[in-house]
Amino acid sequence: MLEAERAGAKALVAFMDDWPRHGEEWAALRKVQADEAHNCSMIGEMLKRTGTPYSHATGGFYDKAIAVKDPSERIAFLIRGLGWAVKEFEKALPRIGREDVRYLIQGMRDRHLRSIATCKALVRAP
Repeated sequence: MLEAERAGAKALVAFMDDWPRHGEEWAALRKVQADEAHNCSMIGEMLKRTGTPYSHATGGFYDKAIAVKDPSERIAFLIRGLGWAVKEFEKALPRIGREDVRYLIQGMRDRHLRSIATCKALVRAP
C-alpha cells in the first residue's frame, strides 16, 4: 500500500499541472495530493515503529496514471485508483488486531472516500 500511496501522491503533482495554478481544480487536487502524501508518511512511520522493512519504490499506478493525457480522464483514472485502495483497506480492516493500526487504516480509508468525492465533483463541474 505504501508504494501505491506514493504513486498516487506523485501522479497528483503532475495532474495539478493540468489546471491553472491556485485555481479551484488545482486547489482541490492539492488537498487530495496532501492526503496521499500524509498517508505515505503515516504508513512509513507505522512500519518503522514495528521494525518492518519497507520499499522506497513507487507503485505501477504512477506510470499508468501519467500515460493518461486528458485532464478529465486522469481524474476518472484517479477515482478508480482511490476506489481500489478503499476496497483494499476495507478487506484489511477485519484482520487488523492492533487498535492503532486499525485506526490508521480507517483514517486512510476515510481520506480516500473524501478524495473520491472531491474528484467526482471536479469531473462533474462544467
